[in-house]
Amino acid sequence: MGRFFSDKVEQALQCIYYDLRARRGQEGFQLLQQAVQEGDADACCLLARCVYGPEYTWPGHNFPVDEQAGDELMRRSVLMGSAIGTLLSLRCGVMNRQLARAMPLSFQEAFNTVLDKAEQGEPLCQMIIGNSYYWGDFPEIQGKAREDFVSDTAVKDYLRENYAKCEDWLWKSLRSGISGGGVNLANYYRNGKAGLIPPRPERVMEVYRYGAEKGYPDLLFHYAVEIDRQGKRKEAFGFFRRAAELGEPRAFFWAGYSYELGDGVPKDNARAAQYYQQALAAPIEEQVNPANRLGMCYYDGRGVERDYAKAFQLLKWAEDNHGPVMLYYLGACYANGQGTQQDYAKAFTYLKQIDWDCHPGFYLLGKMYCNGLGVPMDIAKGVEYLQKAGDRPDAKEELRHYKKTLFGKWVRR
Repeated sequence: MGRFFSDKVEQALQCIYYDLRARRGQEGFQLLQQAVQEGDADACCLLARCVYGPEYTWPGHNFPVDEQAGDELMRRSVLMGSAIGTLLSLRCGVMNRQLARAMPLSFQEAFNTVLDKAEQGEPLCQMIIGNSYYWGDFPEIQGKAREDFVSDTAVKDYLRENYAKCEDWLWKSLRSGISGGGVNLANYYRNGKAGLIPPRPERVMEVYRYGAEKGYPDLLFHYAVEIDRQGKRKEAFGFFRRAAELGEPRAFFWAGYSYELGDGVPKDNARAAQYYQQALAAPIEEQVNPANRLGMCYYDGRGVERDYAKAFQLLKWAEDNHGPVMLYYLGACYANGQGTQQDYAKAFTYLKQIDWDCHPGFYLLGKMYCNGLGVPMDIAKGVEYLQKAGDRPDAKEELRHYKKTLFGKWVRR
């Protein structure tokens, strides 16, 4: 039997929470499934957290998401008398009056049990105790109501005192090896508690730096984000790559982008495209940027075999999902009928918005104006765009079809 939980649960905790770099999340998931089948109440709770989605466990594990199954597992955990399940049920929305009446442990009894394990050094329990203060679950755990206080000032004093207790416990969990404790700790420093505890944003980097030095993939990513916000992108790229190499999916895009640019590493389009593909396959919200970059890779044949159909699909998906619009590439797809049906009018809606020195876009606009493709014919404007296209052979060839008359008007030869 494990020190704090059953053997299978303790092994699963090691895989899922305490050693992210080993990437053994799936192994931990299977251990929890086995323990659930054996009637382990704590395993029910922990498996529920796994299937609730990546906001509850590290997204690098790529666990299946099934919120309905998670709710059922969490209820089972509470009814079977799991102390951690009883506390965590407050965070996932399954706790209601019916469940509260049926549960064998009171919130305070559950808290005391988890607190005892936390004081003995169990990292997950340290994080759960910290989060019960951070999220403000403590009044319900302690059975406190407004009428228990003599004044609003007394209420504020009570809240301030208890919210502040999260800091020590979250630090303990982080130092014990559970990086998830650092995420809420950083948010506590960044935001404070309105009207009670002022923010201390200067300490956010302290948390992330600690996690980065320990090699925690998720905190390496957050550290890189903070460094990037300070304008140190090259340094940030290095941390993004380290996080990506350790399996942090939120870092895949940035690692790929650094290889695409050759910023801090030799330029490697194949590796960039691979990271973009990994980002798109990961259970993360930020996917429009990797979709756009990979779409451009497919269009240009950079790091992957050229495939206009895939390029258009990715670029259009990114636009439809409110991402940055790749004006030239989508315009070119429509203008040339690459990956989609040719439509000069649609092409023009994208290309006309180009406001940077885009030679291939200027060539297409010049060709369209000169030939009345999707826009009223205007040879003079078309020639102007063709001349802005620089030394492109196709632009020079198109210019040969036009000449300026004695009166300065551009006409077709």
